[in-house]
Amino acid sequence: MPRQTTLNFGDIETWLTNISSEAAEEAVEQVVRNLKGRGPFWTGEFENGWVVELGDVTIPASKKRGDGRSLEQTLAEGPRPRDISLLRAGVDFPNAPKKTKITYTIDNEMDYRDIAKDLLPGRIKGGGNQTAPQDWYTTYIQGGSLATTLQLATGRVSRDPKIRNFKGNLNK
Repeated sequence: MPRQTTLNFGDIETWLTNISSEAAEEAVEQVVRNLKGRGPFWTGEFENGWVVELGDVTIPASKKRGDGRSLEQTLAEGPRPRDISLLRAGVDFPNAPKKTKITYTIDNEMDYRDIAKDLLPGRIKGGGNQTAPQDWYTTYIQGGSLATTLQLATGRVSRDPKIRNFKGNLNK
């Protein structure tokens, strides 16, 4: 009768899940930073509306324009200076779990998010005032910038000394 063998990768399996968790967190931070930097920022509400949730969830578009000014007043005052607030894993969104499959959902909570992302028409009217180019979101997602961001984030994580210098036995 053949002998059954159980494979236990122990330290290496833990190390690999730690790498994937670190890479996921770094990637999410960089993707959100890029979305905030490339997207419209007239009042800063849309920029501050980006959220990250752990898992494959639906983020509701539940926030309305909140400064009490009419759209006409907002446009007449002009854009405010861009002030990108960074999101950090474990502070602004949950840390990646130490498991092999990690999923994050990134979206904006503003009720006009589809217009601001140019997924619906209406953000740019008659070539007027704009703080982001037309189709900025689709260009970022499909034009190669998202893939580059993910590659760079993975590269940064792979250079982390605690990952590069793994010798085994993570419990010491």
